[in-house]
Amino acid sequence: MRRLCIALLLLALLIWGSWWSLHAVEQVTSSIVLEIQAGELDKAHQHWDSAQLLLGSLLLHDEIDQADRLFDRVLAAHESESSEDFLLDCTELLAQLNHLPELERPSLINLL
Repeated sequence: MRRLCIALLLLALLIWGSWWSLHAVEQVTSSIVLEIQAGELDKAHQHWDSAQLLLGSLLLHDEIDQADRLFDRVLAAHESESSEDFLLDCTELLAQLNHLPELERPSLINLL
């Protein structure tokens, strides 16, 4: 009986940890996306930099590096006032940021 209680407690802990990590990633990325859409690129980049420790512990580093490179491209295009490059890179960055929570969602695709 004791082993069953321990197993159920561990299962509940794993489920709670999975839910918490999904919620944390969704919250961080959605606030960054809203800041980008509002035109607050510097604030969004600061928010992104401050979230690196959390995201780095929960997500694949390749996905985070990709978003980091896209942030650099968006900021460079914004500074050079290249509207075409800015819009393209900004759209790609928003798509990448919206993709990050999908990596944490419990689904059959992610399990396989």
